[in-house]
Amino acid sequence: MKAILVILGVFLWLRTLPTQAQQGLKGEYYTGTNFEHKVFTRIDPAISFDWPKRNFSWLQSTPGPGMPKSYYSIRWTGKLLAPMSGAYTFNAKVDDGIRVWVGNKKVIDSWQLNDSKHFSGRVILEAGKFYDLRVDYFNDMLGGSIDLLWLLPNAPKLIFNGVSNPGESITAQYFFQKAAPERVTVINKSAKPVLPIPKPALIAKVTPKRPKSNTSKPAPSLPLPLDRQSVARTKPAVNTVAQPTPPVAPTPNPFDGHKSGETFALRQVQFAQSSYVLLPESSAELDQLVAALKANPHWRINVAGHTDNVGDPRLNLALSENRAKVVMTYIMRHGVAEDRLTATGYGGIRPLTNNTTEGERSKNRRVEITIR
Repeated sequence: MKAILVILGVFLWLRTLPTQAQQGLKGEYYTGTNFEHKVFTRIDPAISFDWPKRNFSWLQSTPGPGMPKSYYSIRWTGKLLAPMSGAYTFNAKVDDGIRVWVGNKKVIDSWQLNDSKHFSGRVILEAGKFYDLRVDYFNDMLGGSIDLLWLLPNAPKLIFNGVSNPGESITAQYFFQKAAPERVTVINKSAKPVLPIPKPALIAKVTPKRPKSNTSKPAPSLPLPLDRQSVARTKPAVNTVAQPTPPVAPTPNPFDGHKSGETFALRQVQFAQSSYVLLPESSAELDQLVAALKANPHWRINVAGHTDNVGDPRLNLALSENRAKVVMTYIMRHGVAEDRLTATGYGGIRPLTNNTTEGERSKNRRVEITIR
């Protein structure tokens, strides 16, 4: 009963909030996965977005005007109003990375590639108080999604990764750009009053005075005696003839000899184990491939991903497809038109050798290029 009275009091107070307490979170939208270049800022009523992955990239939605379909980041900030006192559970389903702070406490931290995974964190909040909220999010390749939910202190225990409801979306009535200038009046008389949040004291900025410059002229220096004067000594000029620098032979591109219809493997392209995260040492061979594509504008290529036969065939198929798409995205980001590229995953159904030894399995884990 007490909890119902507290919620009712907060609800009635919300209806009389002054207009300067703007509802919603400030969303700052950037290109790049680590907030490299800001594109725009807007007020979002909730954090529940899905920019889906599609087989045809031109149908894929983006977070907003001027934003790419891949490789972007978003930061939401504002105030969160707690409707009751107790332990809150914050749940997030995200693709790819997320960090959440509530009242300067980090409750969720998974700043890495995630394929629609769930994360959870708990924090104690007091009824009627405003807490600083910050949510960082990034999406790497293709479509992204993020949902931020919470479980109130009086909610029944739920199985987060099961079929039960993991919580409810945090709606705009609990998000604000500024805390209300007055305290929240709670109907429950036994509850402790919430005091207004004091404003930080202003600190006077003191500019130090500059020392007065000495305007007096320096005393003229007297000439030294002849026996103490330094004599400039110069080396005699040497008549030298510059030798011509021999021309440096250009490094041949290993892809220059390929023709239409050929298929070849990218042996230097490597990924993190059981993942589609491209390792840094892959860039040298991929840059050579990009240069060859630019030198041969008539080429159209298909990027094919392959795995060994270890593990679940369905997971291997998805892994091979994601690896092929990562390579295709790398080529696109380096200036090759999207309509010249396709990506396919075959899992372990097209091995080069048998899979009896690790050496043979490593040959089957590959990315191949077919020129069309």
